[in-house]
Amino acid sequence: MVKQVTPLKTVEEGQTPWNTNRQPVGCPHCQRAFLVQESQVNSPCPLCRQGHLEPQPIRLSPGAPEKLLPFKITPHHLPAIYTTFTSGVWIRPDDFTPQNLLQRCQAVFWPLWLVDSDVKGQWQMEAGFDYQVESSKEYYQNGGWQSRKIREDRIRWEPRRGTIDYHIDNVPAPALEEHKNRWQMTGAYNLDAADAFQPVKLNNALIEVPDLPPVNAWPLAKPQINKTLGEVCAKASDAQHVQNFALKATYENLNWTQFLLPMYATYYLDDEGQPQILIVNGETGKIEGPRLASQKRGLRIAAVVAGAAVLLLLLAIIAFLLTAIFPPASIIGAFLGILGLGTGIGAIIPAIWPWQWNRKEQSQKIVERD
Repeated sequence: MVKQVTPLKTVEEGQTPWNTNRQPVGCPHCQRAFLVQESQVNSPCPLCRQGHLEPQPIRLSPGAPEKLLPFKITPHHLPAIYTTFTSGVWIRPDDFTPQNLLQRCQAVFWPLWLVDSDVKGQWQMEAGFDYQVESSKEYYQNGGWQSRKIREDRIRWEPRRGTIDYHIDNVPAPALEEHKNRWQMTGAYNLDAADAFQPVKLNNALIEVPDLPPVNAWPLAKPQINKTLGEVCAKASDAQHVQNFALKATYENLNWTQFLLPMYATYYLDDEGQPQILIVNGETGKIEGPRLASQKRGLRIAAVVAGAAVLLLLLAIIAFLLTAIFPPASIIGAFLGILGLGTGIGAIIPAIWPWQWNRKEQSQKIVERD
């Protein structure tokens, strides 16, 4: 049984919640919502780059975020990150440059829920206790049998059960429907390094608004709460391990606050002019997103190389025609012919390499929402 106690409230256009200078906006293309400064209204959406952020009402937790993980990666670190990322692609789109990525970069905080709850009920589990077993092993060495002691680590499992009346704080839970995808793109954060939320720590970053309300996030939060409670019960039992933990309980006085995580979002345009979104973890610097090669540019390079091959073959033919009046020209013609054939074969490489690269590209993509 669950008692929900943190209803959302509507923030109207132009209002600035949490004592910040941020107002609610939304992207009509991907339907994501943000809190932004007035100067950022009508700017491109950082996570789809196909819509602009228009003022709109949003549903939001009335309390300010409880925690914020500050940016450890500063704009000074980004040029090196983007340079390394782009340099791994031999024939990349003309728009795919470190300079463009840096110029278009936008700092964003994205949300988790933090859940507090009073829990009362009965639990049972199998508690595991470490112990060692000593035995001996016989082996033949130096003309005789020797004995060697062996110690094996084992776990003794015992049933345990009891009652619990416990208050649990700040259990993280998804606040976005695309949480799994986002976490895969950013990689893990050190949540223990968070600071208390203060508006001044936002700087120029946009704040992404949760689209998974507490009532929908609860089924995802409950297993995390139970897992933590299992660890509490294991500690109370002096157990080193726990398995098959089961809890029949009531969850009361649920309180939902937000935890803001830092990231940078930028993009480049592929061959078809479509934006490809790249994400950088604002704490670790991990970068993720499609790293595509350019088929069009590869074909242009192939055409130039093929043209050079044709020119070399023409010169070879001319050299052979001059052989009657200048015999050494046959040697030059043979050399130019071989060079032309090699160059022609080489023209195939830039033509097919982008296709092969893109076919094998396995980078995570941010969820596309229409």
